[in-house]
Formats: sequence, C-alpha cells, structure tokens
Amino acid sequence: MANRLDRFNKIIELAEVELDQAAQSFALMQQKLSDALAQVESLENYQSEYAKKPSLSSQISPIQLQTHNAFADKLIQALYSQKQLVKESEKMVDLAKQNWIEKRSRVKALEALTKRIEANETIKLNKAEQRMMDELATQKHIQKKTGFI
Repeated sequence: MANRLDRFNKIIELAEVELDQAAQSFALMQQKLSDALAQVESLENYQSEYAKKPSLSSQISPIQLQTHNAFADKLIQALYSQKQLVKESEKMVDLAKQNWIEKRSRVKALEALTKRIEANETIKLNKAEQRMMDELATQKHIQKKTGFI
C-alpha cells in the first residue's frame, strides 16, 4: 500500500507543478491586462490634451487643422484598438483564472483521496494488529489451560 501512496504523492507533486504554472500564467495575464488598461488611460489622456491644442492657438492654417484632425482620427483608432486589446486581455485573464481554479481543485481532490487512502490503511493495520493481539491472547490462554506455561 505504501507503493500506492508513493504513486499518489508523485501525482500530487506533478499536479502542484501544474498548479504553480497556472498561477504564473494567471499572474502574467493579469499584468498584461493591467498594462493594457494603463495604455488606454494614457491614450485617453493624450487624446483629451491633443483635442485642446487647436483652441489654444489663435491662428491655425487649414493644412495644420487638417493634419491635426487626421492625427486625432489616428488617436481614436489607436484607442479603439487598445480597448479591443483590453477586452481580449480580460478574456485571457478569465481563462487563466478558470484554469488555475481547475488545477487547484485537482490538487485538493488528490490530497483528499490520499488522506482517505492513508486513513483506510491505518484502519487495516490497526485491525491486523488487533487480530494478532487477539491470537496471541488466545494462544496464551490455551497454553495456560493445557499447562504448557
């Protein structure tokens, strides 16, 4: 039975390695999401500041205004793309979290199973020990009765 427990302990070790990898992946995905959100905030701030620029200047040529508007459109496109990236990052965080939860559940289930096996093994050993003690007591009683002691 110790062999069986050794195999289960090895399986638990491997499951814990997978759990650690899932946790690292989850943390990495959270960091990427955080970075993407920071980039959205930065782009929004820059877009807001850039939108104010023409009003700060009293004299602006039509070409400058056209260039300004073209760049403002590019900022809007960049902001849209970054928000899409945030959505994708949120999905990846959710997937990584679900994977981590599954790995953690597996480790806990394997640990519980191992504890049950150990408990059952202890019960079997205790019963075997009790049978041996009963057998010794019976033999001693028989020896006393027959006069061999």
